[in-house]
Amino acid sequence: MEMDRILILTHNLPDGDAIGSALALTTGLRQKGKTVRATWSGELSSCYSILTDAYEEEDFEPEHIISVDLAGVHLLPADTKKYGEMIDLAIDHHGTNTGFAKESLVVARSASCAEIIMDVIEEFGGTITPYIGSCIYVGLSTDTGCFRFNNTTPESHMRAARLAMLGVDISNLNQLFFEQKARARIEIERLVLDSMEFTEEGKICFITITREMMDKTGCLESDIEGLASIPRSVEGVEAGITFRERPNGNWKISVRTKYLNAAKICSYFGGGGHTFAAGCECSGDLFDIKVAMIDIIKREMNA
Repeated sequence: MEMDRILILTHNLPDGDAIGSALALTTGLRQKGKTVRATWSGELSSCYSILTDAYEEEDFEPEHIISVDLAGVHLLPADTKKYGEMIDLAIDHHGTNTGFAKESLVVARSASCAEIIMDVIEEFGGTITPYIGSCIYVGLSTDTGCFRFNNTTPESHMRAARLAMLGVDISNLNQLFFEQKARARIEIERLVLDSMEFTEEGKICFITITREMMDKTGCLESDIEGLASIPRSVEGVEAGITFRERPNGNWKISVRTKYLNAAKICSYFGGGGHTFAAGCECSGDLFDIKVAMIDIIKREMNA
């Protein structure tokens, strides 16, 4: 790779795959003598400190831009939108990637972007150290719900096995990301369960996360990662919808389905994602948005 002085970007409200992919690629490129820095928005949950504590910031004016786990420039945080038309390479696993970069490496069949990053690092001659492997495992495991979601592939399991053989402490990472919960997370889960609504004979389930809930519990944005999987976990639910109120008053909508095409549903609202996990953002009255979402889901159910 001829690039140097590289800035690595990811999407707003980054999840485990975004953070893990960015830090793994940053570290791998630094092994090859590159000047690299990763950037992300917002304060991260304490569980990410196992990755971020080892990350050393480098200050420089970037000459090249790489994005990871980013499907479109509209998903960039406000402070990095200025780079939207300057991205040299996009590494992503979303089939709805808009092709915004000068060059793209999009592998839609991959369960996580981190799996692609693992291949990229090995392709340019980097070494998957226990730290890089931990970053990759966090990305892989969080995007597959610890291998429970239907995007999980045989390759996902094989990569996890390889990472274990390379010295990644998978047991500790699983405990941090899937068992341990901050008290604030427990409190907001209780409020979210109280918000649960059902329609279409229990086939559609909604939950709502308001700014008032966030303020009351003291939750960070990263603390509520994974809550979108709750509605789909209810017996009989075919489409689980999570409405999260943004600071600007818009509603971030996460759609999780068992059989329906979630990306197609979200496309009606200007969003996208994966077949069974997608998202979009809407402004306006929440009741009206819910009615519109129900109409689209019913249309897909009857198609």
